[in-house]
Amino acid sequence: MPKTMQTTTTAARFTLEPPERFSPLFNDAFLKIFGSADSAPVTLPLVNAILRAVGIAEIEGIDRISADSALPGGIECKTPRLDVVVLADDGRLIDLEAQRRKVDVASKSLFYAAKLLVENTPKGRDGDYEKIPQVVVIALVEGQKLFPDINQFLSVCRMGWNDAFAPARRADGPDDIVLVAAELDKVRELYNGAEGFDGALSDESTAWLYLLAGGYESPEEVGRMSESFPTMEEFAERYGIAIGDPDLKRKYDAWWQSEMEYNSMMNYAKREGRAEGRAEGIEEGIEEGVQRSIAALREAGLVEAADLLEHSARDAS
Repeated sequence: MPKTMQTTTTAARFTLEPPERFSPLFNDAFLKIFGSADSAPVTLPLVNAILRAVGIAEIEGIDRISADSALPGGIECKTPRLDVVVLADDGRLIDLEAQRRKVDVASKSLFYAAKLLVENTPKGRDGDYEKIPQVVVIALVEGQKLFPDINQFLSVCRMGWNDAFAPARRADGPDDIVLVAAELDKVRELYNGAEGFDGALSDESTAWLYLLAGGYESPEEVGRMSESFPTMEEFAERYGIAIGDPDLKRKYDAWWQSEMEYNSMMNYAKREGRAEGRAEGIEEGIEEGVQRSIAALREAGLVEAADLLEHSARDAS
């Protein structure tokens, strides 16, 4: 039975429990599903489906998969950490990122791409720079829309040359760094809307993104996707193992509780600030409420939840 969190209002006291099914993009689960040595049967089709959809050559096989799971903090970890790095058998590097917080996705992706280039470019003569590998960063973005004015949920950023005297003239630049963004909120809206679930079966990339967006309502939907794309069966199995992992569930419950506490305090502080008509009232209310919640979580023995909430508050400030 998951731990519960007591939330009090002036009208009533009620208990909220974390949902049993957490997002496959929850960082610790994401690494477990896609980032281990035996993840190739699910990681390869996911990567190739997205590469194919945006016009990038697919990879034939995976030489190595790595994920830095040694750093503490799960999804709340603020240390720059690449989620899942795939070394293809043709030498290309694919960085698969699960992004569930609002950040500058383009800048973060570019930073990771540069990090991979530096770490994997042969050192020595200038001519060795011709041997730098192609790096593709695929950001699976949830919780924000990068391009809210368009429904397209897959976007690509490539390098290009512009004529300084004729900006309209553009030529393709080096293809060493390619950034791909998949906006999962758009996938969820599109395929839970007018087009219905069957729209997710139009191609493999769409089915994968719909699956990762958590838009499906029942295991039967996952079963229908598995019939169209057999690789989904392997994902369903690995996802089920992740959900059944008590350590992952404990981490998710702690994260969920800290998020609920933090959002509750934010909303309360904003209401108080508006009521008083003072912008500083918001900041004072946030600080006071967050510190009170951290103390309460520690007193209840939920040390991880308290640490996560403290990290969130520090990051927001």
